[in-house]
Amino acid sequence: MKTKFLSFVAGALSVLMLVALPISALASDGALSIKAYPINVLVNGQVFAPKDANGNDVLVFTYNGTTYAPLRALAEAYDLEVGYDAKSNTATVTNPAKVSGTPAAANSFASSWTVKEKPVTNYGSEKIYTAAYSGSLSMSEFKTWWKSLSGDEIAREAEKLAAEAQSLNPGYTVTMYFSFGSYNLGTAFAYGDYEFSNFSPASVWIK
Repeated sequence: MKTKFLSFVAGALSVLMLVALPISALASDGALSIKAYPINVLVNGQVFAPKDANGNDVLVFTYNGTTYAPLRALAEAYDLEVGYDAKSNTATVTNPAKVSGTPAAANSFASSWTVKEKPVTNYGSEKIYTAAYSGSLSMSEFKTWWKSLSGDEIAREAEKLAAEAQSLNPGYTVTMYFSFGSYNLGTAFAYGDYEFSNFSPASVWIK
């Protein structure tokens, strides 16, 4: 996120167009009065026209060689969300796709896996399936996502996938192995209305 803002500032400085007449800017508490020069900024070739929470135009300006822009409008230009904690007097900027370490590609547990039945898996009444992670997360991002889920959430969602596979194979027990690349995450089992799972292997390499 920091990189995005630095990139924006670098890009903004390259397209500054100073207006001849200075303006007066007054802080919300009335404590500060400065002379500032309004500028136009292009974001991806489009004029950046920030608004406040009430829809009013807000100036982007330079002061003492520094460019100032409203945080909320700037963040929203990059699809980020801005919040405010009144108790700590702190503004927050978050990527909604990665809130709580849960990237958009991983919002749905079920859609994050490619499930396949292994060839020739009829070991008596057992069928073997693999569930390989097929999302776009890097290993570090995947670890963050995985750790953001509770053990109960992982078990519930994984067992649901195993149960769905078992429903297609009445009378069989389904064993489903979950993995990220060559790394083992754990196993889910399903038979009839009975499911259970074991994901302790994931804790070996996801710290």
